[in-house]
Formats: sequence, structure tokens, C-alpha cells
Amino acid sequence: MGFKFKQFTIEDYACAMKVGTDSLMLGSWVQSHDAQKILDIGTGSGLLAIMLAQKSQQACIIDAIDIDAAAISQARDNAKNCPWEAQLSFHNIDLQTFCSATAYDLIVSNPPYFPINIRVNKTQSAKNRLNARQTLALDHPTLLRAVSTLLSSDGKFCCVLPMDIATLFITEAESVGLFCTRELQVQPKPSSPVIRLLLEFTPTKTSKNSERLTIYNHLNQYTQEYKKLCKDYYLNF
Repeated sequence: MGFKFKQFTIEDYACAMKVGTDSLMLGSWVQSHDAQKILDIGTGSGLLAIMLAQKSQQACIIDAIDIDAAAISQARDNAKNCPWEAQLSFHNIDLQTFCSATAYDLIVSNPPYFPINIRVNKTQSAKNRLNARQTLALDHPTLLRAVSTLLSSDGKFCCVLPMDIATLFITEAESVGLFCTRELQVQPKPSSPVIRLLLEFTPTKTSKNSERLTIYNHLNQYTQEYKKLCKDYYLNF
């Protein structure tokens, strides 16, 4: 059946990481309307790339990469069934090998963030899922160095991370000349702590704009602010 959105459908049965709230929020939150060239790192099913295609200029070119061949195949199929196939290119390659002749105006990623867990890895045979969840094939310093090389001088890099990992990530980003200028703090309910940060980095250091979003109200219903964020994509919003 897949996940049906207002203008496209995403199949993810061949992907290690399934469609989830993190990518849905990030794709909704990212401001892409001025971008001419976009890169999605670790695209999986292609969800982020396709979400950005929906709200970008018609001339915008979107590249998406992933080391999982099955995921790239599925992403290409998803692109064929959306209105923006001509703008989308999916590449089965790792970030360390990937290169581009021109810089990107916008780079996005929902990166692996769990620390490498040796004990779990001994019993887990699905290597593609380990790579998607843990920093095995792509650690954060490597990701940030690549982004700093691929990003244009006035470009933006956006990602989503757990709250407890984001602080170190922001510090590591500054060491390669990327500065957090915008963040969205996400909490599941009004009484819950912040569990996710949506982050935007630029090569120019400016004051940071920080906002907070709550997904569910006390009745366990979606809040109006969450509906407003995702209304261009969710069928029921």
C-alpha cells in the first residue's frame, strides 16, 4: 500500500529505515524555495528528496545518495510515480566517494545517530539497517567535513538529531565552519522533554533562531502547530 501523501506515495518495504516522523518533520520544516541544487544524504526511500521536490522551483535539481542499493532502487521507483521525476537523481554511492562539479545550495540529511553497539551487532544480520541506524558507515565528523566541502558559500545544511546528540554535533559543525542559525525543538507532548532538534547550519555565523513544537496535545491529538507544519504533505491535515 505504501504511505500516501497529498501529491505522492512512498513505498519503503525494501528500505532499512522506514518512513518516520523525523524525516516528515524535517522535509516540512526545511526552506528550499530558493535552492537551485539540493543534495539528500542517506536518502533511503527518497522521501526527503521527493518532499523537497514538491516545494522547490521547477528548475531545481535534486541529487540523493545512499549506500543501500535496494533503497536506491525503491527511491527511483517512488520518483517515477511522483510529478517531479525529471528533477530527481538517485545514486548508489557512499558520501566519502561522492563528488560534485558544482556546490549545493541546500544539503539535507536524516543521518545515523546511534553509537556503534558491538554487542547488538554480533546478533544483528541486517547490515543495511545497522548502517542506517548506527554511525558505522558514516560518522558525524565525516558527514560534516563532506557537507562543508559540498555546500555553497551561502548554502544551508539541515538535519534532524536526538537532543542528547545534537549539542556535540553543533560543536563539531563549528570546527568545520558550519554554524547553527536555526533550530526547532520538538517534544512529543506538552509535559514531555525535548527529544529531537531540527537544525539548520550555514557557513556564516549569525544569531540563532530557536522555536519549539509539540506534536500531540494532552488529548493525544495532533496539535495545530504540528498540522500547520506538515499540512502540505499529510492527507488528513
